[in-house]
Formats: sequence, C-alpha cells, structure tokens
Amino acid sequence: MTATKDTDYDPGRDSSALDPAEDSALALALRPEIDSRDKSQSGFHLVHDGLSAFVARAVLVEEATVSLDLKYYIYSDDTSGRILTGLLLQAADRGVRVRLLVDDLGTRITNPWVLALDSHPKIQLRVFNPVEGRSGLRRGFEQLLNFGRINHRMHNKLLVCDGNVAITGGRNIADGYFSKAETEFLDVDVLAIGAVVQDASDIFDEYWNSEVAIPVTELAFADDNTCTLKELRERVEKYLKGERESEFSRALEKSDLAENLKEGEVAFHWGRATLFSDPPRKVIDRASVPVSEYPGYKLEKIIQQCKQQVRITNAYLIPGVPGVDLFSTLQGMDVQVDILTNGLATNDVAAVHGAYSRYRKPLLQAGVQLYELRPVAEQKQRLHWFKGSSRASLHAKTFVLDDDRAFVGSINLDSRSIIQNTEIGMLIENPEINRALNELFETWIAPDAAWQLSLDDRDHIHWTAQDDDGNSLEETKEPETHWWQRLQARLLSRLPIETQI
Repeated sequence: MTATKDTDYDPGRDSSALDPAEDSALALALRPEIDSRDKSQSGFHLVHDGLSAFVARAVLVEEATVSLDLKYYIYSDDTSGRILTGLLLQAADRGVRVRLLVDDLGTRITNPWVLALDSHPKIQLRVFNPVEGRSGLRRGFEQLLNFGRINHRMHNKLLVCDGNVAITGGRNIADGYFSKAETEFLDVDVLAIGAVVQDASDIFDEYWNSEVAIPVTELAFADDNTCTLKELRERVEKYLKGERESEFSRALEKSDLAENLKEGEVAFHWGRATLFSDPPRKVIDRASVPVSEYPGYKLEKIIQQCKQQVRITNAYLIPGVPGVDLFSTLQGMDVQVDILTNGLATNDVAAVHGAYSRYRKPLLQAGVQLYELRPVAEQKQRLHWFKGSSRASLHAKTFVLDDDRAFVGSINLDSRSIIQNTEIGMLIENPEINRALNELFETWIAPDAAWQLSLDDRDHIHWTAQDDDGNSLEETKEPETHWWQRLQARLLSRLPIETQI
C-alpha cells in the first residue's frame, strides 16, 4: 500500500488517515476531558432526534481543520445533502482534506454537484462496488448481468472529523433521517471521542483502499462536464444563502447541540468500546471471510451471554428459525427479550414485512414482548421544530444488553444485513448509555407510539394501543392499513426471497 498525505489528489493512489488535529478549536475544547481519562476508553453521546443528528454532522464539518472522512450508503441530492455538500466544499477551500465514499446502489453518482466536488484538489470521491452503466437502460443490464456482485452493498454509516470525533449509527444523508420529510425515520447515532476514533479511522482506510472502492474519475458519465468547480462554488453560495431563511435552517439555529459541541460542553459517558465492521472483501469474495468476522455473528455471541434482558429496536426484523431459537432459549433462561420493529403501516418495504410476519406468532409463543411502531410516533418532538405532520418509520438498530452495555449501528436483523451487505456498529460498555437507550425504548413503545402484540386463546394476534386521549385501541388485523396493503404483504410473504431482503 502506498500512503499519501500530499495536498495534491491522485485518485489512483491509496491514502491513509491524517494525524489528528491538535490545535483546532474543537480539539482544544475536547482535550481536557480526553486527557483526564484512561487512554483505552472512549466517550459516548447518543443522538436520537433527527435535527440534532444533522447538527452534529454539520458542526463536525464546519469545525474540521485537517481531515474529514465520510462513508454512507445513501447520500441524497436534497436539502440536507446539498447543505452538507456545501459545507464540505467550504471545508476543502480552507484546506481540509475530504474523502467521501458512497455506495453505488444507494447513491446515484450522476449529480453534477458531486462530480464537480471531486475536481477539488482537497476532495477525493470513491464509489463502492459500482455498477458500470450510468444511464438507466445500460445500468439495468449491468445489474442483471452482475447480480451476484452488485447484490452486496456497503450499508455502513460513518463520519470521522480530524481524527478526534466520530459519529456512526443508522442514519444516511437524506432529509427523512433529519426530521425534514413527509416520512421521518426514527434512528439513533452515537457521537464518540477517545480510543475508538482511531479504530474508526482504520476501518475507513480499509474500505477506502479496498479494490472495490473505485475513484469516481474511473467511472463513465454522460454529463461529466455539466458543472465546473467555479460554478459549484457559486451554486453553493446561492443555495446556502437561500436556505438561511428556511424552516430547517431556523430550527438548526435553535438547537443547543452546535454550541455545546464547539464549547466542549457535550456530556460524554465513558467506557470501553468495540467497533464491529465487515471486511470490505465480503462483497466480492464472501467465502474468504470467516463467519466469525461478521458483525452480526459477534453480536449474536454477545446476546447469548446476556443474563437479564435484551431490548432490541430494529427496522427490518426477519429472525429466521435461528433467531427464534435464540430468543426462545433466552426466554427459557429467564432473560426477557423485548423487540420493537415496524408494523405494516410504517414499514417502507412490503416484502420485508411479509417475511417478518411469518415469525410473529413463534416469537410471541416463546414469550418475547413484541411491539410495532405506529405512524404517529414522535409527532410531539417533530412539531416542536416544524409545522405539519409526518409519517414515522423505524430505522434504528439498537440493542440494550442487560444493564451495562449497548449496541448502536447499521445492522438489521435480516439475511441481507447479516450475510449480503457490509455493516458497522459500536458495542458500548457503559451503564448510562444503556439506561438512555432503555428510556428511549420505553418512549417508543408507549401505547400512543406503538402497538403491543399478543395472542388470544386461539393463537390469533391482537394489537393494543391508546389514542391521544388515553382511550384503549384494539385491532385484530394489521392496524392503520388498507386491505390492498395487507393483501400485498400476504402474497409477498409466500415468496422464497427471504435471503435477499
């Protein structure tokens, strides 16, 4: 491997993380707390509301003085994506080296903003496991011909600022993850400092320098000269100026997190952290990767060791027979398993719900407490910032493990996450983070936010909840859905596609 730290960008060369910033405002603000701790420990701060999640990313980009490393499954060309793109460009203009790695299936790299961004001497852009055809028809043929390769995607989410701060979790870069869309994805991130940040940088380097991370300049584009760097700067300045008066920007200004981060006043809880990540070669040579290296396998082993409780928040729950057996075994050992997932009304993938629905009765029969999110969840929090309502959908992937550990990451409990995709997640050994995630779980399973499932004496599923006035609600079919949604999910549940979703 040839590591380069020069200012000139050679897209064909490997590169490594730069030394951490030492004299930046953010580094100086964080240093007293970091220096007072054991060097093997890390500090953690949970971010669960969408607005704060965007603020955290924006502040890290704005405060960077040395380097920014980002990798995301989805990086959208919407309000949040364009604001972040503008901030990345401004960071590069003041001398910050920016490396951006995106998945090709989740992020269509045809946006002229992004292409112009890569022409900046301080910005490097790579695409993970790309489909060769960029146009719709050619891309479709490539997907059919190379399905075995392109079916494996980089589902990771990670941002590392100056080698000093990292943020990871379930959120992509898109309005829906930051409380600015008709569908709001409920999610959780962890902001981390200390020892684990070096691990995050090492993982990013492994992905960046892998053979499946292709410089964007090596890919063919039909309109690769539609926006120059000069034009991009003008567009960014105009766009950011227009956004300053928007509801989203005003809400950002009212958030305390930005100032607290800059002043080093964010409350971090300290403990040991382990960052799990699939090796990038898993997408092209899965046979060469031992199952023991899969984050999902490691997480399963940790869950097996729990003695008191396991509380899971997971967007796509398809446990399969092994998962049902695991949770049944835990219940038999007096370890209470509680799970919150999406119902049909909040799931954005009908095929996933169809597959999940086959396992509800076995889970309930085993004693698992099962909850499904309602579309009205989190409305009070959103209306604190924005006018109008949105439909909630669960996207979080968190685990409360006994009373002293927690896990936050990108891993869904389905075959796609465990076997097909590459994922990332952080095991946190800290009772305060454990309690915070447990309290969030309680909030999200409250009767006005989620349906609780149970079985009657004939093994039929019942859903119970409460309305805004505290009145009891009960359903005997998928709540808050239309007949055609239920029919579609029922038909899809019969298809043998469980390993692909």
